Amino acid sequence: MPVKPAFHPLYQQVKESLIRRIAIGEWAPGTFLPSEPALAEEYGVSHGTLRKALNELTAERRVVRYQGKGTAVATFDADEALFRFFRIVSCEDRRTLPISEVYSATPANADAEEAAALDIPVGAPVFRIERVRSLDGVPLLNESISLNCARMPGIEAIPHNALPNTLYDFFQKRFNVTIAKADESITAVAADRTDSQRLGVSVGHPLLAIRRVAMDIEDNPVELRHTRCVTANFHYRTKLS
Repeated sequence: MPVKPAFHPLYQQVKESLIRRIAIGEWAPGTFLPSEPALAEEYGVSHGTLRKALNELTAERRVVRYQGKGTAVATFDADEALFRFFRIVSCEDRRTLPISEVYSATPANADAEEAAALDIPVGAPVFRIERVRSLDGVPLLNESISLNCARMPGIEAIPHNALPNTLYDFFQKRFNVTIAKADESITAVAADRTDSQRLGVSVGHPLLAIRRVAMDIEDNPVELRHTRCVTANFHYRTKLS
């Protein structure tokens, strides 16, 4: 039997169109969208339909609504970009600003895992970042990050010592790439030689390994990140609702 085309409610079609227009840069982060009446007229929908689309975008933190001013494209500051996605807290549940030390940042060709995670061909250009993040002055996270170069033209020319402490606000401001969500998996691993050297633990020391694929506002994968964490005084915390 032929497959029936998926039906999308009208508000969902409006929402997807708005997301696309934000993604291509028609409205930059921090700028205001046209008024609700103007958008409703442009799309030929009721104010209620337009408002439902905006409500979902607001709930997903893709736009911000200001009373009496209108609706603006969401923008990250460094703290928001960090703590929205950073789940490592102290045993007292205290959030601490991590400080990053970049060991290397080099262009490369995507291997099989990077290609599958980033939805690109094997051998496509990627940018790999190796760094350690310290909390309260103690190195606790050893990270390997792979980025899709096609989404961030010119990133491969940025020297490693010019990369900022937090990356997601940098992606948005420099490349108009907004990280909207992430898919993570967590496993237990033993420290290897690189972990030992960078984190100051013995080879075989138990670590928490977090694999993350971060996606933009259109759900396109942008980043593959592997983080290996020492959890003696810190732990991973998330809330389910």
